[in-house]
Amino acid sequence: MKNKDILKTGIPGLDEIFEGGIRRSNSILVSGCPGTGKTIFSIQFLYEGARMGEPGLYITTEEKASEIKSYANSLGLNLEKFEKKGLIFFCENLFRDSVKLISLETPLKTIKTKNIKRVILDGLTLFEYLYSDNINEYRRGILRFLSQVKQTNATLLATSERSNLDFNNISYKPEDFLFNGLIFLAAVRKGYSFERVLTVVKMRGQKHSINLYPFSIGHGGIKIHTKQIPFSLEKEF
Repeated sequence: MKNKDILKTGIPGLDEIFEGGIRRSNSILVSGCPGTGKTIFSIQFLYEGARMGEPGLYITTEEKASEIKSYANSLGLNLEKFEKKGLIFFCENLFRDSVKLISLETPLKTIKTKNIKRVILDGLTLFEYLYSDNINEYRRGILRFLSQVKQTNATLLATSERSNLDFNNISYKPEDFLFNGLIFLAAVRKGYSFERVLTVVKMRGQKHSINLYPFSIGHGGIKIHTKQIPFSLEKEF
């Protein structure tokens, strides 16, 4: 692939796993149990893009934009600085008192008019609310949105929740098959300790490592330790 076709995520260790970066205009799903770092992953992807001069849009389906910005600030990621520069935009699709406040036209218009390069959809609960009674319409709704974003040449990163994630017996969900890329985040237990780990299940059209990597969360966000073996798996080697 040509360099112009590659998007650097900016997340330490992740571009190494992808042998340089990911294809532009791809759609990636980051999936995991609560507390595994999906929102931090999303924030950092957007923040690093803004640092490289790539406008980004954060679509939040349940949390307020102010909460996302506050959370980012606690990690040393000042989203408001780039928001003032016109490099980061927010779109809130919130659900209050069982009333659906849903509109995809607004974010799609922003993507087109602001020349957005990176889109975060946090998370897929938006489509679960819309199509809770029809799995086929749920899939069609996601595919329709993926197609609309792809037409703008923006790169999309979405998040989804899992009730559990056993790497020895993975149970895939319908949405896992709809995206170009699939990344799993999990917390693996060994004794009384837990360790956050990441694996890239798929990334269509490019080579990537399928190993399981430990990662940490601290000031600056996520750091993937590509030279380390997860301590929870050391006994197997």
